[in-house]
Amino acid sequence: MKLDEIAEEAVKLPEEERAALASRLIHGLQTPVYDVSDEEVFRRINEAEKDPSVMISFEDLVSGIRSRGA
Repeated sequence: MKLDEIAEEAVKLPEEERAALASRLIHGLQTPVYDVSDEEVFRRINEAEKDPSVMISFEDLVSGIRSRGA
């Protein structure tokens, strides 16, 4: 069965079953590896609390991601 055929059949499922299917598919993906320590996260939070100007808006984040072609 091709992906398009699977998608066509999946949209026919009740919402709860589609959600369960989506969850199974997402959880079946390889877990991404993030190379940021808890200490680094806390450091960045403290930096942002002390100087909010280091923060960027959600729109700027999305724009930056799009400009990189991701």
